[in-house]
Order: sequence, then structure tokens, then C-alpha cells
Amino acid sequence: MRKLCLSPPLALALSLLLPALAAAQPPPEPPPPAPSDAATDVTTAVPSEPPAATDEPSENDKLAAQHLSAARDALAHGEVARACELFARADTLKPSEDNKFELAQCYQRDGKLERAADTFEGIAALSGARSSEAKRRAEVLRQQLAAPPALVPAPAPTRPLQSGGELKPIKPPAAPAAEADDELPFSFGEFMDTRLTWTFGDDDVLHSSGAATPFSPNAGILDRPQYRLFFDSLNSRFAGRENLTHLVLYKKMPGFIDRLDTEASMALRFNIAELAAGRNNVNRAFRDAGSFIRLFYRTGAADDEKTGLGLTLWPLDTDRVRLGYLYNLSWGGTNANINQSIFPGIKGTAPGAKVSFNHELFSVYLGFKTAQIEQYEDNVNAKDGGTDRTNIGQTNNGFMAGGNVHIGEHVTADLGGGYFQQGTFGTTGLLTSPVFTFGLSGRLQVHSKGGANTRSIDLSLYRNDPMKYRRLHRDAKPDNLSTVWSVTLEGTNLWQNLKDFDVAGETRLQPARAAALQGNLKTGHLRMSLTGIYRDLAFVLRNVPSFVPFTTLPNDKDVEVGDEVFVAAAVEYHLEDVHLTPGLGMGLQVPASFRTSSIDAAGETIGRTVVIRDAGNVAILPLNATAVPIFQARASLKWEISTILSAVGWLQFRRDNNGTLVGTDPNDGTTTLRTFVSPDFFGFGTSFQARF
Repeated sequence: MRKLCLSPPLALALSLLLPALAAAQPPPEPPPPAPSDAATDVTTAVPSEPPAATDEPSENDKLAAQHLSAARDALAHGEVARACELFARADTLKPSEDNKFELAQCYQRDGKLERAADTFEGIAALSGARSSEAKRRAEVLRQQLAAPPALVPAPAPTRPLQSGGELKPIKPPAAPAAEADDELPFSFGEFMDTRLTWTFGDDDVLHSSGAATPFSPNAGILDRPQYRLFFDSLNSRFAGRENLTHLVLYKKMPGFIDRLDTEASMALRFNIAELAAGRNNVNRAFRDAGSFIRLFYRTGAADDEKTGLGLTLWPLDTDRVRLGYLYNLSWGGTNANINQSIFPGIKGTAPGAKVSFNHELFSVYLGFKTAQIEQYEDNVNAKDGGTDRTNIGQTNNGFMAGGNVHIGEHVTADLGGGYFQQGTFGTTGLLTSPVFTFGLSGRLQVHSKGGANTRSIDLSLYRNDPMKYRRLHRDAKPDNLSTVWSVTLEGTNLWQNLKDFDVAGETRLQPARAAALQGNLKTGHLRMSLTGIYRDLAFVLRNVPSFVPFTTLPNDKDVEVGDEVFVAAAVEYHLEDVHLTPGLGMGLQVPASFRTSSIDAAGETIGRTVVIRDAGNVAILPLNATAVPIFQARASLKWEISTILSAVGWLQFRRDNNGTLVGTDPNDGTTTLRTFVSPDFFGFGTSFQARF
């Protein structure tokens, strides 16, 4: 029986999760690597008989696993010749079809097409799971070898393996552009994307602790929500200072059907800061990050892995599967912990599936997801034939469809729509009436060649296709001195079936709208962006839904609804010689608001305004006060210390005259009174982040 051999980072991660592994002894020190002449041609190697089953992997298995891990890292850093030698050593120590396949791919990338073809033909002769795919690739290589010499790709520039097999760190190359909008390619085997961030600072030095909300403790270590300004990370749910890890187990194999590829990825997110806080909230500390199963049938040329029909299955959750494009305007998510679930009151997670067709010029998809929501159902009473209304966990569905088209090299258009069931009202008169949301999202991009905006990394699949040589993280600095630009216009219109505030016992479709206009420019080491966003109040509260939950906004002359509008600009310049990147960002926001008016006992008109920054983040203003714009700015300086470690320091300023506190009226000493706090907030911070 063949034993499973895990890479060291994966073994470490699993030992933290499984108490049974925590007590295991560390593996013995591996013997020195075999000399370079051990790298024999695998086409002539004969697989040995599998060893007898034991409790521990053999020394050869451990050393082979070490070489495989080192070879994949070398590929990720562009050291192709070095990687091929390591793949060959691994297959010599532990011959297998998978090891030979990776070696053949390495030879192909190194420009050694004859050797790659021989190796693929050797795999095909084994009649294993990869034989048909190996045969196809061998035929493609033979055709390339028969072509004129000018058509044969030249070997990639590499550096040979150091003597003794010493694995020395090297600087990774710049990453090429991403391929498809819904795929995030990686270059590692099982891998862990880890962020460890040490942050020190104070978000507000002008107010004493408790004199403003949210409360600001004195300067200290740990990240704070107040460090995040409203224009930060518009395309991600993360601010970038989190302490978390993504553990991904990925596998891709050719199917037994010709042209069919199969792959699977288990992706887990560990929020280490939430775990250390001891709040006992498991859903915040550990969560699925988009685990999936995927089948892809190539319908184009034999070696075309971009054109074809795909089926993607999410067994656990589909929070990463959303409509909309800019993350802050996306909808249809399922994460209730961050108030972003399209299913109010969801119980558990929401698995789903998607069918898609991808082509070089366009793509289309159709998908659905399901969730359990407690709602009232009419059930037949077996005793008297009547009906009983029972509150049960019922399946609710969401359906999604969309696609995109490339119009020449400089224009890309996207369109998507969805319909989501959201349970029932559960109130008198509408006890079993359905709640639902449907809508459309569209995007139009005009861009330079290669400058189109891809989807947020938070909405992408975690993939590790060994044939896609990419790095896990893209450098913050520009990868070349070319000029790349894009202008993107995005819009969303939703309709939500809610209880009519003005007519008892009736429902009404309430619209919710959002739009964004964004321009990005990168020229040389300079990067600039300008963003404008509009969200009406109904869209800001789309996941509640609405200001009064499940109820439309009133059509009343005494009610005024204010929509959110903001504009933000950012600029940074990378000083390559000293690895420094100074940056400046600022923005002006008119927050969403809800204002009511009435007549007091003296016959005077009085009004009360509530400022809504987001779902669950509201501020009640004093009588007759109205919402005013908010200004925020930050100056920062980033220092790249190494390929894994960076440091950044910043100063930030906020002027927000929408903050209030409740105190005692100084005139009588008993009446409570809501008053404004000083509107100016000044803070600072510094953080060191290791990411690997």
C-alpha cells in the first residue's frame, strides 16, 4: 500500500489542526542529496516494486518529497534547469507517473522539446491515468520539432543547480498578467498563503479614550478597524493588515475521456487574530475559502486549455461567487459574519455550482446556490385535513447567469444577473409570502492592451495548475516601465420584494442602485487612480434588507433619504534603488442618511437624521442636524525589506462632523442629550508584514 507523503508546510499546518498529529515526532534529518549524475532520463527508468506498507515513509520517499517541493519552488522563481534536475532526482528516488509528468513539463518549459517528447511518450507507454494526456502532448511536441527552426521556442534563461544541491534563495521574476477573470493561478503544490502583521499605532490622538465613537484606546499593538478609511481596499474585503493563513490543497489530473481535465482544491482560511482574541467564534476563526471541484472539456485545439466547457462545483460555500465586479459593489455573497449574505438568517453555508463556456473572445456562465433559512410553511394536518403553519428550515435558491465579450484589444463588456429567494416575511398578513431579490450588473472597460481590470482576488478560484507558471503574490511595484491604463464604468440595479410601508398587507418592489467610475494609470514607477462611487440607501442596506428590515422606505413628504456619494484619489511612486514607495490618498464622502420630520408640542417642525455608513454602522444626529461630508486622507511610506518582509508607516486625518455621544443636559443635570464630538481625528501607525 502506497503511503501519502505531504510537503513540510502542509504537514506543519495539519499538525496544528489534528491533536493526534501534534504529538508525532519530527521526521529524521534527510540524507545528503544524491550527486548530479543521479538525474537519469526517466524514459529508460523502470519503476521498482512498491515497498511493503509501513507506519512511516521510507528515507527515499522523504528525500523525493523534499526534491519535489524544491523543484516546484524553483519553477515558481524561474529556475527551470535547476527544477528539472530536482524533478529527475525525485523520480529516481521514487518513480511515479506524476513525477515523470512534472519532469516532462519542466523539460518542455526549458526548451528541451526532444527530451520532453521522449518523456511524455514514456508516460503514455505506462498506460496509466495520464497516458492519454501524455500521448496528446507528445504529439504536439513532435509537430513543433518538425516545424522550421524559427518556430521552435528557445530555452528559457536559467541558472544551474549549485554544487551539492544547496537550495539558495533567489529573487522571483515579475509575474505576467492573469489569464481568466474567474481564475487565480499559482505556482506551488500544496501551499499556504500566510500573512503575519505586527501593527503599532493610535487611530485618534486628539480625543481622550471614550470621548468619541468608536472608542479609541491609547497607542498600542494590534490592528484597529479605524485604521481603514472609506476608500481603502475597494476591491477586497481585507485591509491588508490581517493575521491570517490560507491553506490550499490542489490537484489536477487529465480525465479518462480525451480532452477532459479534472481538478479539485480544498481552500481553508484561518483568521489567527480572531483565534487569539478568544471570542469562541469558530465561524470567524476558521472558514471555507472557496473549495471546489472542476471539470473542463477542451473544445478548441488539442493544446488549448482556455477554450472549452467547464463545470465547477462548490461543496461547502459560494461566498466567492458573486455578481458585480468591484468588491464593494458586489452582491449575492453568503458570509453573514460580515453582513454580506444575500440570504438573511442563513443557517450554515450555501453550496452551489456553475456551468461555463470559455472562449478567447467571450465567455458565458449559468450557476445556482442553495441555503437553509427558517421560514413558515403551510403543511397539511393529517388528522382533520386542514393546514398548519410550521416554522422550518427550508431550502432557498439563488440563480445567476452572465458573461463577457472582448471587443478588439481595448474594450471589454461584462453583464450578469441573478434571482435569489430570501425566505418569507413571517409577519401578520404576510406570514408565508416570499421575500426575494433580483437584479442586473454590468461593466464596460476601455483599456490599453493588457490593462483590463480582472475580478477581485476575493472572488477568484484558488488554483495551482502546474502548467501555469505564476507566482503566488504579485509585487507591489510595477513589473516594467511600460504605460498601462484603464477606465471602467460599472452599474447595478436590484429590485427587492418587501413589505409595503405605506399599504398594510401588501408588498412592493423596491429598487436599489449603485454605480462606480474608476480610472487607473501606471507609467514607469508611477501609479495613480481616481474613483467615484454612488450607492443609494437601499443598496447600502441590501443585505438587511432595507432601513426597517424587510420593509420598503416610506413614500412620505416628511421623510428624506440621502444617498452615498464619494470620490477618492491615490498616487504612489516606487523608488526601485532603495525599495521605498511613498504614497498619498484622499477622499470626500457624502454618507447615506435617513431623515424624518414631525411637529412638536409647540407647533415647531423638528427633524432627526440617522447617518448610515454601512449595515450595522449608524450614527444618530442631534435634533435638526443634517449629515455633512466626510474628508479623509493618508500619507504613507512603504519599505520592502526582502521578498517576504515589508514595513509601512502612515499618518492619517479624518474630519467627520457626523459623530455624536449621549450625555446629560448641563442645564438640568437629568435629561439625556445627544451632542456632537470634535470632528477632527488624527492618527498614526506602523506595521511590519511577512507574507509567504
